[in-house]
Amino acid sequence: MPTRFALSLLVTAVVVLSACSSEGSGDLDMTPPNIKIYNVENARIVYEYGGAASGSKTHIIANYGRYQSQLDKMSFEMSGMKQDVHQLDLISDTTQYTINLDTKEGTRAHYDLSRIEAMAADFTEEEKKNFQEAFLLRSQAVKIGKDTVLDKECDLYELPMMGMRISLWNGLTLRSSITMGEQELTMTAVELDDSFSPKADMFAPPKDVKLSEPKMMNGMPEGHPPVGGGDDPHGGMDGEEVSPGNPHASPGNPHAGDGSQAHPPMQGSGN
Repeated sequence: MPTRFALSLLVTAVVVLSACSSEGSGDLDMTPPNIKIYNVENARIVYEYGGAASGSKTHIIANYGRYQSQLDKMSFEMSGMKQDVHQLDLISDTTQYTINLDTKEGTRAHYDLSRIEAMAADFTEEEKKNFQEAFLLRSQAVKIGKDTVLDKECDLYELPMMGMRISLWNGLTLRSSITMGEQELTMTAVELDDSFSPKADMFAPPKDVKLSEPKMMNGMPEGHPPVGGGDDPHGGMDGEEVSPGNPHASPGNPHAGDGSQAHPPMQGSGN
């Protein structure tokens, strides 16, 4: 399994996203979306990486996932090669950013809110109440038990073909892991504030970042929705395939600093 793909799975549990294209000006639109990516309106989750990875991830959610910020600062080693990641992924209404904070460069793309509704078009009303769980189960995940993280009782899911486990609470990924050969990468929530009050500037790119021209997203994201730390399901740039995070997190792509998308719908690790 390619390193980049595997890591993207991890960070996802962490996610599918949306938000405002004003790059931070004005207020957040808190009109509840037709499809709620997470079951909490606002949240701030801090994760720690473990196993073959070290570092932390912070996932901020507003309006049930319509706005998301996922900040990763991590190091991981695969096949004797070490890589450092310092990346910021934002969803702000109809605009999506992927930013390498070391090079101060990033991409900006249109985020089509209708894609989330299309993804859930054949979901039952019960499935729509827990989008992340439904996305996992439709991605061949199996519910295998319970897990407790930060005193929250989570449902534990396994994606056997991907060597991945995800612990969900209210649609948020509180723990995720992925096994690759003899190595395991984990992401565990160490802080959770589900009464968090988000501000519009939390979903705007830093002013000193050079952004590329907007790129249209096309194609439906595959696999798990954005995983976030929960978990990742937002899709990739220019039709790039998205693995099941964060965060978001569907374990999302832990960023190789190449502008690739980082957390698919699950939000969670990474993600």
